[in-house]
Formats: sequence, structure tokens, C-alpha cells
Amino acid sequence: MKKTLLIISGGGECAEVARQSRESGHTVVISDSDPQAPAFAFADSCLIADVHGAPETAAAAERYNRKIRKIDGVLCLADAAMTAAMVTERLRLPGMPLHVAELIGDRMAMRRCFGSAGVPTPWHMEIFTPQELQRIVIAKGRDLILKPVDNRGADGVEPLAEASDFAAAFQRTRFHSSDERVLVEQWLDGPRFHLAAMVIGGECHVAGTPDKAAADALARAASAVGLNEGPLVGEIVMHQGIAHVVEISSRLNGPHFLTAAAKLALGETPSPEDLLA
Repeated sequence: MKKTLLIISGGGECAEVARQSRESGHTVVISDSDPQAPAFAFADSCLIADVHGAPETAAAAERYNRKIRKIDGVLCLADAAMTAAMVTERLRLPGMPLHVAELIGDRMAMRRCFGSAGVPTPWHMEIFTPQELQRIVIAKGRDLILKPVDNRGADGVEPLAEASDFAAAFQRTRFHSSDERVLVEQWLDGPRFHLAAMVIGGECHVAGTPDKAAADALARAASAVGLNEGPLVGEIVMHQGIAHVVEISSRLNGPHFLTAAAKLALGETPSPEDLLA
């Protein structure tokens, strides 16, 4: 039977996922706030809703599900864990629990989980004023990065190594946080790995032939936040011989693991061959 997949985000790399999903025989619904989103060209239906607006996207999906066509599964291609979780909860579909999405969507909460599980992560702290930032720069130097506490990828991320105005950088970062929360993080030197993975039954399958220490760190990070099923991406830095987890997010990395992710989203069990697709 033909199934309907809702893809959250219609940005550039999402177009290929939408195209492949249609070619696989699925009905494709794309949700994005940009009427010109590239993936809309491959959509059977389009929902205009903010990717990071969880209630807005969930309401739009619920209306579509009730009035037009039943949605059978949800794929997320943005750093929008809460949005995906709220949609799947509202429609009673397979997906990440809300409490796990809350942890992944909050950089401070996520790092607390890493700390409790003994997963190395760069030094960081939440700050509240530009003056506090200035004191940290004096104490630790300029190899620091400002990030919104909201885990939304690169939005609002400000490296301080070449910044000329720390107060302005602080304000720009705070602007990108829904509740105006900012953290400062130590930049660590060393090889960096941007990994794509699929977690099935608590087992983390990493794409390609990654560094073993980096892959193990990603698996431990997923376990620390309670991510037992679904796609995963992560940034790992090898600093002084130790794998530090900088960040993780529960989204597809383009078409990596698309077949397995679609099956999970539809309540099916991926085969080992699906992890190679």
C-alpha cells in the first residue's frame, strides 16, 4: 500500500530526499515556512509552517491528516527535534519521545546528560551578560564559541577567535535563542568528524568507515540522551587523544540512511541491507 511521508524542512538537501522518497512509491508531504523551498518541487502536498515552530507544524500536520490524507510517518531533515516529536505524538506515529527531544533540542540539557554518562565534551557554561563573557575571555582566552542554548545547527553560532566586539557577538547569539539563553564553549584543537548514523534498538550504525573512537563516542552520546531509535548526526573532536562530543542532533543527513529511516518512521523494521542504502 502507498504510504504518506511528512518531511520536515524543504531546504536544499531535502530536495534529494523528497525525490528519492517519491521514486520509492511514497506520497510526499513537505513542511516548511518558505513558499519557495527547493524540496516543494518534489512534493505531492506542501504545508507552510515554521520548521522550528513545533505547535504550528503539529497543527498543520494534524489538519492535513484529518482533512486530506492520513500521514503514515515523519522524517526530519532539520535540527528540530521537538517539532518532529510533537508531530508524531499528536498523530500517534512512531517517533522520538518528547522528553528525549527536549534534551536534544537544548544544548545545556544535552551536555548535562553527557556529563552524567561520562561522555567527554568541551568545557562550556551558560552566560547571561556581555560582561560575564568578557571575564571568561580574560580568564580563558579567545578560543571560545558562543552558541544559543537552542540546538538549531549553525544559527547564532559565533566564534570569538577573530571577533572585534564581544558584546555585539553576544547579542547576535542571544537573538537566535527562543528564550534568549546563551552558552560559551571552549574550542578544542584536533581532528573533527561529522558523522551520520542510524540508531536501531539502541545500536548505533555509523555511515562509512569512521574513526572507531569517534563512532564509539557518538553511540555513547545517543545512549546518554535516551535516543534508541532514529537518525542521528554528530560532531566529534579528537583532542589530546580523547574523543569529545561537541554536539548531536536527531535528523537525517541528506539521503544517508533514508531507506532505514523511512521504514522506522512507518513502524517497520529495517533490514541490514537497508542500512547500506
